[in-house]
Amino acid sequence: MEHCQVTPDETVALVTDAKSPREFIGACFAAVSDLDADVFEVQVPEYGRNSVGPEISEGQGGTLRLPDGPVEACKHADMVFDFTLEGFIHVPERGEIRDAGTRILRVGAREPHYLRRLMPWEPEEAARVKERVQHHRDLLAAADEMRITSEYGTDITMEVEPDTAFDSYGFVDEPGKWDVWGQNMVSNYPSNVNGTIVIGPSDYNVVPFADYVDSAIECVVEDNYIVDINGEGGDAELMRGHLESYDDPDVWATSHFGWGLNPNGTFYNMALHDRKPDETGVSASEGRVWEGNMLWSTGPNVHEDRYAPCHYDIAQKNCTVSLDGRTIVEEGEIVVD
Repeated sequence: MEHCQVTPDETVALVTDAKSPREFIGACFAAVSDLDADVFEVQVPEYGRNSVGPEISEGQGGTLRLPDGPVEACKHADMVFDFTLEGFIHVPERGEIRDAGTRILRVGAREPHYLRRLMPWEPEEAARVKERVQHHRDLLAAADEMRITSEYGTDITMEVEPDTAFDSYGFVDEPGKWDVWGQNMVSNYPSNVNGTIVIGPSDYNVVPFADYVDSAIECVVEDNYIVDINGEGGDAELMRGHLESYDDPDVWATSHFGWGLNPNGTFYNMALHDRKPDETGVSASEGRVWEGNMLWSTGPNVHEDRYAPCHYDIAQKNCTVSLDGRTIVEEGEIVVD
């Protein structure tokens, strides 16, 4: 709450569903009370894993449509904590709430040890985290071209769209800011995406499967769309068949590209603790934010008003990310700081 600059004259809204941890909700009420601010809870129906309501077909992980009542309530709050399992992320309602000046922190239902490890707790550390992430955001926004390569055969280029470059430093301390608890990363929604992405063995499928990849998947991208998926193992067949099942061209579109910056995230921890998306969701987890990963996605793009019914987040290790020929991440290691 203090990192998010909650003050006594503010109102905090807690958006929950049937699976939101009640101990987290109680902790929030207590923290707001300690700060002498106002707080209320709005509980939305439990839509279930990968369900986004009647307006969009089922299947998109990490998205929850909010009814009009909760949206209006959130617009009248200064700060929103999103404790829903799926989160209102790639949907118009999030933009509507942010446009009202309300800041939103996505928490989800992750276990306490995740939340504790990923968040900087001392004010000085939080300030350093914010400065570092924003520096990388500025590097990204100033670039014209982004290129990503890897030893597995990834070689893809894209035009950076500076207006879509965003920083995620894990808390919200500015009006209209949206972020995810403890998440340190930068990203953008590029255009003119062309080349090949090879998802290597043990790269991480954050959404929708929350699991490591066992066999290489080659995704051929032309003009911002995946046009072919190749691979000898079952993972390529699974991804190809899953996307084909929607019979919707938008699910094949590329979405955001960026890299992780959280030194407290560890690639191997997901094998031990991070495989319960039906119970805890996937936000506020290490899967998308461990330092040096290359994170890319498919499907929704709010900047293009594209609300596709399927969303992939793929976090890859050992990639090299360059901006206008300058290496920022080299084989999974941050080299500019």
